[in-house]
Amino acid sequence: MADHEKIAALIAEISRQNGVTLAPDDPLMILQTINAMLLGESADAQEEQLRAFKSELEEMSNRWSIAITDKAESVLNAALDASEAAMTERMEAAAKAIIKEVGEHIGTGLQKPLNDGRAVANRNLLASGLTLFAALVVLAAALFHH
Repeated sequence: MADHEKIAALIAEISRQNGVTLAPDDPLMILQTINAMLLGESADAQEEQLRAFKSELEEMSNRWSIAITDKAESVLNAALDASEAAMTERMEAAAKAIIKEVGEHIGTGLQKPLNDGRAVANRNLLASGLTLFAALVVLAAALFHH
């Protein structure tokens, strides 16, 4: 609605509700015009303040988003480091246990062949000793028989 139509509608409403007839050049209408202008300026100022507030909120939101992202990355990195350290520790413990168990099995598995080897070596020494003794007996018999 145009301004003159709004003024005409306002004059008609005042006349209907109050029984007073006003002209468009009446001092009350001047006050109405001033009031409308002030309300318009106030609305414009409020709109500008809302835009500034919205901009400020968006900037704060962006800063919080960056801060939260940085904090989340920090927490994730700490969790990954802790997880990696725990995995390394568990892997080292498992490797030590495997080495110990394999060593025990190897030691146990090699013990019998080592014992058998010693027994064979001892028998060979005994056989060599007996052979040497027999050779000495033969040599003694040959020397004393002449």
